[in-house]
Amino acid sequence: EAELKEADIHEGIEDTLQLIRHEIKHHITVVKEFGDVPPISFYPSKLNQVVLNLVMNAKQAISGDGTVTIKTWHENGQVFIKISDSGSGIPAKNLPKIFDPGFTTKGVGVGTGLGLSIVYRIITEDHRGSIRVESEVGKGTVFTISIPDNLDEILNHK
Repeated sequence: EAELKEADIHEGIEDTLQLIRHEIKHHITVVKEFGDVPPISFYPSKLNQVVLNLVMNAKQAISGDGTVTIKTWHENGQVFIKISDSGSGIPAKNLPKIFDPGFTTKGVGVGTGLGLSIVYRIITEDHRGSIRVESEVGKGTVFTISIPDNLDEILNHK
């Protein structure tokens, strides 16, 4: 569904987790802390791609057993999705570059370095939202996404 439609973001998150459950079930515990979020207008398939990308990155950052927490809430006209992991973290010197196309910390042949640049574009351009990252080496990474709950109105009044 590449089109804008009103839907429940939690359904999309659940569908995405279902899609990758076999890849993460053995050593990743997914904790869902879903808040009271009303249905909003968004691009379901694009937002699912964001969740998929961030959860798979978290999986790759976790060696051994770990946790990915997905928290959602609705506040001041914004819907928030926070995805945090107990992975290896991102060095501070790399944080400003992680959304740049082609930037990767993975080995040769692992990934394209396009994942987070696509995530950034989907959130900031398609959804008129924001995404920020906080990370501590050895402790993990937190991505916080914010998208407006009235995207249909924003797009209709360009």
